[in-house]
Amino acid sequence: MTKFRFVQTEPGTHGSYDLCYTYAFLVEFDDARNGKPCKLKYIVRAEVFTDVFAIKFYASRDRKGADNKYSIGHGQISVQGVFGILNTTLEIMLDLLKKFPEYSFIIKGAEAYDPATKKEEDEYENQRFRIYRSFLAKNIGTTAFTHFQFPEISVYLLVNNKSGLPANDKKDEIMEHFKAIYELQ
Repeated sequence: MTKFRFVQTEPGTHGSYDLCYTYAFLVEFDDARNGKPCKLKYIVRAEVFTDVFAIKFYASRDRKGADNKYSIGHGQISVQGVFGILNTTLEIMLDLLKKFPEYSFIIKGAEAYDPATKKEEDEYENQRFRIYRSFLAKNIGTTAFTHFQFPEISVYLLVNNKSGLPANDKKDEIMEHFKAIYELQ
């Protein structure tokens, strides 16, 4: 189990999220290219929109590339490292759920970007979305959340069953809001 630490809470700006909880952690893994031990610091941002957390994460070393920090692929990260990142992000989500038991979660699989070739992956059912979908479906049950997936925009939504609305109504409300904010199709 990877240890994470709370970094800060920051207020949103007009037209953005309401509040953001930021966390940091180190992921340790064997380099996929040469098998040597590696460490990467990761940042998780849990942006609050009313009663929904938009979960985002990136390698700290990519923070200055604001436009694509969520998209940069790291060929050195092994499968072990990917699961370390996802498991720690899930721990953070569970920690947030203790504090906000009625909140839902949304995560978008960012299109992978290769800085060397300047190539970007297509949005439709991209690789990150497929990994998140598989991981979340296996690790989060359906008792607390109703799962929805939107492969056309690579979005996975966990509607909290305690939200006070029927899951389909809450899904429609959340997706209408996020499509407007992020200009998703």
